[in-house]
Amino acid sequence: MNRYYKNKYNKKNLTGVAVSLFLAIFFVFIAIITAETRKQFILIVMSTLSLIALGYYLLSYLPVRKWKEVLNTPFPKKWKEILLKNIEFYRELSDEEKEYFEKRIQYFLKTKKITGVGTDVDDKLKLLIAASAIMPVFAFPEFEYTNIDEILVYPESFDEEYNSGNEKRILGMVGDGAMNRMMILSKKDILSSFLGKRTTENVALHEFVHLIDKMDGAVDGIPGILINKAYTLPWLKELKKEISKIKHGKSDINPYGTTNKSEFLAVASEYFFMSPIEFKKNHPELYIYFSKVYRRKVVG
Repeated sequence: MNRYYKNKYNKKNLTGVAVSLFLAIFFVFIAIITAETRKQFILIVMSTLSLIALGYYLLSYLPVRKWKEVLNTPFPKKWKEILLKNIEFYRELSDEEKEYFEKRIQYFLKTKKITGVGTDVDDKLKLLIAASAIMPVFAFPEFEYTNIDEILVYPESFDEEYNSGNEKRILGMVGDGAMNRMMILSKKDILSSFLGKRTTENVALHEFVHLIDKMDGAVDGIPGILINKAYTLPWLKELKKEISKIKHGKSDINPYGTTNKSEFLAVASEYFFMSPIEFKKNHPELYIYFSKVYRRKVVG
């Protein structure tokens, strides 16, 4: 899988250079036939080349450089020990898959900022957040979280005004307005998701699923960027059926999932990734759909 990334970004770099050269030649030609004076010609050419250079840097060179740095940087032994100790998803991967997972984590941490607000953020916490981001998109090597730049970590839960404290009820959220392109998470609740025992909750994974759901422009419980369109109607039918079970006390999926289809997707995804064996046992039909959406191997 790492060969995939090496090949991809070598090709992407060459493609970026080729496209930039073509555009440069094209616009120089346009300048030659449209400029009325030497000064106009020089101005058009210089402006065009500057824009092409900026575009190449932002869209081709920068992503390629970051990936090359990741591919050439060994994954720290201490980080590997943290993943092995805390993340069952990682422990169950093959050696090749583990290496791929590690590189995805390194790239995530290189491109996203994780900031503590009134609390410290150590390597363990960063790895737990990054792992939670990669788990649902593990089978999608092309996927990147292009709709977020920074994750803010509060000591505990918080309210709509971002005040933190034990009595507050929000564990995590994707920001909007002034907080656009940010995610806010409760440190206490991130850590409680990885206590060495099976759980159906992972607040960080929950919020990243919302970001995935949002990628197609609609937060509707249908992760259009992942799901095959042929599954959309059966998927919605299965969601509606399971939400009804929750409302009638016939399901062990978090009742918060009845809020709307987007919240159902998020809480059920937590369950699916954190306790896949139990999820398959208790929700066999739903498990099949989630396995197809996330392209995960069927367990058991």
